[in-house]
Amino acid sequence: EEGEEEAEMKAVATSPGGRFLKFDIELGRGAFKTVFKGFDTDTWVEDRKLTKAEQQRFKEEAEMLKGLQHPNIVRFYDSWESSLRGKKCIVLVTELMTSGTLKTYLKRFKVMKPKVLRSWCRQILKGLQFLHTRTPPIIHRDLKCDNIFITGPTGSVKIGDLGLATLMRTSFAKSVIGTPEFMAPEMYEERYDESVDVYAFGMCMLEMGTSEYPYSECQNAAQIYRKVTSVVHPGPAGPRVLCRGHGAARGAGRGRRGAGPGAGAA
Repeated sequence: EEGEEEAEMKAVATSPGGRFLKFDIELGRGAFKTVFKGFDTDTWVEDRKLTKAEQQRFKEEAEMLKGLQHPNIVRFYDSWESSLRGKKCIVLVTELMTSGTLKTYLKRFKVMKPKVLRSWCRQILKGLQFLHTRTPPIIHRDLKCDNIFITGPTGSVKIGDLGLATLMRTSFAKSVIGTPEFMAPEMYEERYDESVDVYAFGMCMLEMGTSEYPYSECQNAAQIYRKVTSVVHPGPAGPRVLCRGHGAARGAGRGRRGAGPGAGAA
């Protein structure tokens, strides 16, 4: 019934083939995109718009994204060029995650049972291992609880927002991009590999255990940069930190290229 209601709404744009409809309902906004609700005449999905600044890179990676099928990765369906307020952009159509992100879930419930956290961590690592074992490996580069989604019916989690993902066509990736609180030291050196995602996973563990961003004691990105590049661990975030999980997070988030474990080992 919900899908029928969406189909009856007035679409403001359609895909070239007519399969996908876009509605003027904003679901969210990020650094490089605005997310609108969309409708697939075959399957209900969401509709993402990306700005010109990232257009060429996303265009090249669209085919790669289509081939990613894993229970812990948000499914990517299609892409095409479009225009928004006179500017060219690329529309990405992904699976619609109606239950929100781990970030919103943590804000709502604050303290999570260790059993739930362990299940989430296992699923995130499975998704990362899948990305890292592609040929060539795929680095997410912006893993955080804001980009990990919950599926309502099963409670499983999926890694999404692969917009910053990059293929390792050379020995090391070179772009400085991501969220400072979750960026490994080597990312600032512009030479890194897929282990930076495992570092970010360690920071995600801290966030899941504390309901706060890592380095929340810092006032700005410059302070975070100084601590991260000096390999200073995030400060204590109060008594809610899980003792065993805190140690594991630090292990996963070790701070030099080649020093951290891979997703499989973690």
